[in-house]
Amino acid sequence: MTQIRLPYAVPHIFSALKISITLAVVGAVVAEFVSAERGLGYAILFSTSTFKIPQAFAGLVVLVAISLILFQFVLLAQRLLFPWSLSRDERAR
Repeated sequence: MTQIRLPYAVPHIFSALKISITLAVVGAVVAEFVSAERGLGYAILFSTSTFKIPQAFAGLVVLVAISLILFQFVLLAQRLLFPWSLSRDERAR
């Protein structure tokens, strides 16, 4: 189990982690849209309702930055712990 199936599954596990870490940020923002009194989701919702569009876009840029940073952390963990699981293109970067 640990010598055949788990190593074979590592690339799939990290693919799922990369997708879910960014979707977790989206889920947190949607939750803040629904029932929050502070946070980036609330700030975006409040600024769009008061027509402060630059402030809303600034919040979106921050959320994109957070998602990209978390994605890079997962990629870094994969590179450090399981470098053999990356394709040749990903190893070259």
